[in-house]
Amino acid sequence: MISKNVTVTIMAREFIIACPEGQEKSLMDAVQYLNQKIDLIQSQGTIVGIDRIIIMAALNITNELLNQNSSEGLDISQLRHKISSIEHQIDEVLAQN
Repeated sequence: MISKNVTVTIMAREFIIACPEGQEKSLMDAVQYLNQKIDLIQSQGTIVGIDRIIIMAALNITNELLNQNSSEGLDISQLRHKISSIEHQIDEVLAQN
């Protein structure tokens, strides 16, 4: 699969992400959704620190995914694969810092 580098902005910081060709819109949608979750957590003002805010956003999104997929009957191995893929992408972003 051919990948290309895509620059995204999360919490006003730019990151270069390797993205499979043709998946750029999905990546940008995911970044937008993540930024919305981060903004919501920041607006509540109860969590301080970039790391904690991002972790809370990731946990909230993961919880939504698990609840949605359990109600839809998604195969747990597919879910684990998706989570593993997301973790890999997060590791790549964190390694750039």
